[in-house]
Amino acid sequence: MFNPSHDPRSVGSAVNVGLPLTLLLIVVYAGFIGLGTFAPSVLAKPVFAGGTTTWAFAYGLFIIAFGVVLAGIYVLIANRRG
Repeated sequence: MFNPSHDPRSVGSAVNVGLPLTLLLIVVYAGFIGLGTFAPSVLAKPVFAGGTTTWAFAYGLFIIAFGVVLAGIYVLIANRRG
């Protein structure tokens, strides 16, 4: 919804906060894709000896949790600036 009381400069401020966080998540995800492409045996190893949970699963969960944390950081920063 359009709110005319908002300063249009705040859009640029949101981009200044969101873009680095997005790029950080892309780098982490690209690491996962890179490992899966060039070193799949690393991701296929179990986290614990004799366990069934692989590093691929753990890394995937980490990416999801990291994205949620980055979203929370963005909200905190954006709300303080606004």
